[in-house]
Amino acid sequence: MKNNFRSPHLFWWLIIPGGIGLIFLLGHYPNVIPFQYLGGFGASSSWFALKNHILLLVVFWSIVIAHGYEAIIARRICQKLNLDQKSTLLWMIQTFILGFPSLKKLKGQKHRYE
Repeated sequence: MKNNFRSPHLFWWLIIPGGIGLIFLLGHYPNVIPFQYLGGFGASSSWFALKNHILLLVVFWSIVIAHGYEAIIARRICQKLNLDQKSTLLWMIQTFILGFPSLKKLKGQKHRYE
């Protein structure tokens, strides 16, 4: 069976998980981040973690919920395209991690195989 899985550019794999990881650490474990070695970014991140702790938690969990919903949408699109289980699982995992760039790539697949 033909492999129907495509991955977005490496740029998205670096930016999105890195940003989500940073928001997670700032909201849940700010004491593990060495702010003093990060210059201006560290000072502003430290201030943001101290002053806006609840906002960081809300943003993080909103991202998780949104990416979960996008993964469900990816599953529905894969079902409409009659993709095999392996491809569907890969699309769902990738969409949960990356969100919109993966979903956009999957919708491009839709136009190609209809």
